Amino acid sequence: MPRIQFTTPDGASGALELDAERMSVGRADDNQLIIADDSVSSHHGEFAFDGSSWTFTDLGSTNGTKVGGSRVDNVNLASGAAFQLGNVNCVFLGDGEEEAYSAQTTTMSTPSSGYGSLPYNGRQRTGFGPKVKQKNPGGALVTLLGVAGILACGAAIYFANLMGA
Repeated sequence: MPRIQFTTPDGASGALELDAERMSVGRADDNQLIIADDSVSSHHGEFAFDGSSWTFTDLGSTNGTKVGGSRVDNVNLASGAAFQLGNVNCVFLGDGEEEAYSAQTTTMSTPSSGYGSLPYNGRQRTGFGPKVKQKNPGGALVTLLGVAGILACGAAIYFANLMGA
């Protein structure tokens, strides 16, 4: 199965499998492929398969997509094609290329620190704050009951003062 191997600037790396004909990629949770790096836009781009080849289309991302250091809008993906999403280095691996790529990377020395030394944690979020919290649907009712209670107490005090005078 085709996949994207990527490495973030802080050294985290991972792989994203391309298992559908169209897949969106970005930092936001509603993408099919998520890269949690603040240089990747929320909805950075889209991978598409036309039946014979894969392409990547940038969807107007802030930090862009680059090939060889030059910003591009589209990338035709052949096995081994290198490109950048923001500051994240990516390599496209076509069908059957996973084994060749992993054999190549295991023969290289694995750094004990720095770029490429940390496994990728997709749940780690950087930039633009924490995930959006779900709103409590019962909060409005509790507030309404509290206001009604305070008004009832105030009315009771007012009428008690009228009766005592």
